[in-house]
Amino acid sequence: MKTITRLTPLLLASLKPAKTEYTLYVAQCDGLALRVQPGGARSWVCWHKANGKSRRITLGRLEDLSLDAARAAHMARAVGQEPAPTSRPMPCCPLTFAELCAAFVDAKQGVYKATTLSALAYYLDTQLLPAFGPRKVVQITTPNVAEWFTRYSRSRPGGANQALGHFTTILNWGREAALLPADHPNPASPLRINTRRARGRMLTSTHLRALAEVLDAAPPKTRDAADAVWLILLTGCRSGEILRLRWRDVRKDRLQLPQTKTGPRTVVLSDAAVRHLAGLRTRRRSDYVFPALRSEKPHRTSVDHAWQSFKRRADLPPDIRLHDLRHTYASHALLAGETLHMTGKLLGHASPNSTERYAHLDAGVLAKAAETVAKKIDALLGG
Repeated sequence: MKTITRLTPLLLASLKPAKTEYTLYVAQCDGLALRVQPGGARSWVCWHKANGKSRRITLGRLEDLSLDAARAAHMARAVGQEPAPTSRPMPCCPLTFAELCAAFVDAKQGVYKATTLSALAYYLDTQLLPAFGPRKVVQITTPNVAEWFTRYSRSRPGGANQALGHFTTILNWGREAALLPADHPNPASPLRINTRRARGRMLTSTHLRALAEVLDAAPPKTRDAADAVWLILLTGCRSGEILRLRWRDVRKDRLQLPQTKTGPRTVVLSDAAVRHLAGLRTRRRSDYVFPALRSEKPHRTSVDHAWQSFKRRADLPPDIRLHDLRHTYASHALLAGETLHMTGKLLGHASPNSTERYAHLDAGVLAKAAETVAKKIDALLGG
């Protein structure tokens, strides 16, 4: 439902942001509206229809355009004329990069998870703000960004990629929030990120058999942890997703996870996972599948100590991590013939690039594949 409001100077001066974006449609001018975002950005907008589709157009910020100027810009656009120079947004944005970052962080409070905000704060405080904070955003050039990115990449190529991603996200948000000119270019766009190496390791079939024997024989003290490890292997879920699991999220053939790294998602369960959960349900008397033993939280938060014990008893390589069970799930999905896209869906990845870094293949399987390909080529060569 449209909120049609008669805007006055007093009302405009007293407007406050809300938890979610809201739009006030101007009573004095049909088709003109004021958009107010959670971060405090306020911009004049109107809508243009073409080919049966409606597109929102940002005319400028409230700070740059008075109500009369915004109305003139809207009317000029409606009759197909260019707005008068006085009704256009300022050609040069006065915001510094530090001010833009502060507005971005404020807008993402309650939207980003605390861990995401903490990681963002780290890259802002240690890299982006020292490098660009005092500069006007429109004065940051590609050579400026390239020099900083190259220097940071020498010590931490992965960290440089992360920081560059945050830089681009903040600039994109600035344009969407009308804090930057709509046509403001991203000086980081010509840069190529550092090549990312595959992280982690895949457990081979030998490793998995040895681990299964250890998990099956786990004593009562570590039985809970062993069950959690089993579920991680059978679902490909992150350890935190399994440890936070509530029985109300367990359906007949799937898990309905309300919160993951990439948002809510559904995890389809195999028959083995269904049987494993059914066995756990008969032994649990808690809202959580893995209730806390000695913790302030109602569910277990870690099985790392037990995992180290399982690793030693199964004689797994020392550098195998708990998270490598997820890598193992992904790699075996690919070995079974699943596509990269489908494997990403199983893992709950938002981007295929994330899935690609999980693709570790068993050396024995690779050797067999190489032999098959070599025989085919040899036959084609007439050998």
